[in-house]
Amino acid sequence: MSVESTAIAPDSSSSLQEFKQGYKALIASLIGAGCGISSVCFYTNSVFVAAIDTDMPWSRGEIQIGISIMILAAIFTAPLTGMLIDRFGARAVALTSMPLFTLSLVGLSFVGNDVRSFYAGWVVMSVLAAGTLPITWTKVVNQWFDRSRGLALGLTLMGTGIAAAVAPKYAAWLIGEYGWRNAYALLGVTVLVISFVPLLLFFFEFGHAGKPQQQSRESESAPAPKTGLTLKQALKGYKLWALCIALLCVAVGISGVITNLVPILTDKGLTVGEAAGYAGLVGISVIAGRLLAGFLMDRLWAPAIAALFLFMPLISAILLKQPALSDTQMALAALIVGLAAGAELDIMAYLISRYFGLAYYGSLYGFLYIFFSIGAGVAPVIFGWAFDVSGNYNLTLSMVAVLSVVGALLIVAMGKYPVLQQH
Repeated sequence: MSVESTAIAPDSSSSLQEFKQGYKALIASLIGAGCGISSVCFYTNSVFVAAIDTDMPWSRGEIQIGISIMILAAIFTAPLTGMLIDRFGARAVALTSMPLFTLSLVGLSFVGNDVRSFYAGWVVMSVLAAGTLPITWTKVVNQWFDRSRGLALGLTLMGTGIAAAVAPKYAAWLIGEYGWRNAYALLGVTVLVISFVPLLLFFFEFGHAGKPQQQSRESESAPAPKTGLTLKQALKGYKLWALCIALLCVAVGISGVITNLVPILTDKGLTVGEAAGYAGLVGISVIAGRLLAGFLMDRLWAPAIAALFLFMPLISAILLKQPALSDTQMALAALIVGLAAGAELDIMAYLISRYFGLAYYGSLYGFLYIFFSIGAGVAPVIFGWAFDVSGNYNLTLSMVAVLSVVGALLIVAMGKYPVLQQH
């Protein structure tokens, strides 16, 4: 029997000590998260779709299959990555996978007119770059931080928000100057230039990088990395399943709106550049969502905070269904869905650590990421096909509204935090 507990109140002195000890790993994790496949490809996808649509004889639905391949591939690659991280460490995985991500982006610039070569490029990238998924960065941050874990995870995944704010405009500029093929290659080079040196110098797991192992374990603020449930144990309870289905629901809504935001807005009369500007607003609110959700989860019951944020895509869907939008409404729709996207991965990482512990974090995160990947992966194709059939996105936006409510209710149903046994 587990004893239920409430939220852990942060202690200012121990929280400060955690940041003093783990700030280098935190900075490296932030950069890695911003340069990873799930950030760079996800947030630039709508810009590339709009450009490829005008250049190639492929429908939007066919083009969107590319990003869906990447997201759905995580059904297989995320659990494998989690096991590799648990066995070999996050540092080794990150330093291997980031250069391979660059090579695979360069490879997309060589695809031919046959859409199958485009899909093949996404398959290769999905495998080679799997080590840049959030599981890598959150594993390390969860090790270094306990009392300020929510805020630290928010700061880490703020990297994805920075990518969301900068990458669409940067990709639009690259496409305008060099074409979409060369833009993929230059984007890959940019990723490696920004990320590799910080990862090499600062990305170390708990107990390394000059921090004595014994002293670290005895520190008041140090987490207990061998506390928690195995995947098999977690699967016997309802909490993991509630979290899985909730994230499946909300991932459909968030992914569908974000990956199609530029086409949705261009259909309302905006240019690709103007629509990309609104897509960039998503990044700003992703950053705000990361920090605010993390800060609040350290102090309040995390499922309630999660439900609040994951309910938000309903508002964006209602706005985007309108036949005509003002500048304010377009900005508001982008900002609101960005808040939800900002909280999404923080919630996943935080709730795993609090409900199931860190002993088998990689395996648990990998399993949960399967459901997240299914939702996020099928959404772009559903949106693309719906447009091909009906000429608009109204039906899929209605689906987003319903799924947002379902996901929020399931998160709340997880109940209080359990007290976990140490192995």
